Amino acid sequence: MIRKIGTEKELEQKKQRMTIAIGLFMLGILVLGTAGFAFLSALSNNPNQNVNDNKNQNAEGQVRNVGNKWELIYQGQPYYFSNSPDSVKNISVEISFTSFDYSGKQFYIVSDNDAITSEIASTLGRYSSKIQKACYGPCSEDLPEKDCNETLIVWKDSSENKIYQQDSCVFIEGDMRAADAFLYRLFGI
Repeated sequence: MIRKIGTEKELEQKKQRMTIAIGLFMLGILVLGTAGFAFLSALSNNPNQNVNDNKNQNAEGQVRNVGNKWELIYQGQPYYFSNSPDSVKNISVEISFTSFDYSGKQFYIVSDNDAITSEIASTLGRYSSKIQKACYGPCSEDLPEKDCNETLIVWKDSSENKIYQQDSCVFIEGDMRAADAFLYRLFGI
């Protein structure tokens, strides 16, 4: 079979149709890829998901035991705690803050316990613009002196675990269980 040789004009039109077809194909891939990404992103950030279910499963807003830590998956990110939600559920937590209240803000931590500071900073540091150690009121250390007009978390060693809020300050009294109770509450657990 002999192939028909086209005129220069016919060859140019054929080349132009092929270029348009390839362009439309590429555009289709881009549009479908973007729509797919948006759809999957919307599914993973669904704010209506139940975050109050404390079953030991690895689903959004649920907590499971991983070795010697407790893992919370929240908005697709893992967070690790020293204590289970069940072991801190009877600790009094009287705050109105959520994790979103720390989003994009600088906050200060007053604590002489490195484990407490680390657990709070590593969890809330994903939301905050900056975390810094500070003093609550006047102090002799070389740290900024802050009051409850600033976003401040104050930890105090105490035999009784409790968490309460005063203006922009959150006071955590007790041990690591109190710190974890505070963090779980911020995530709605």
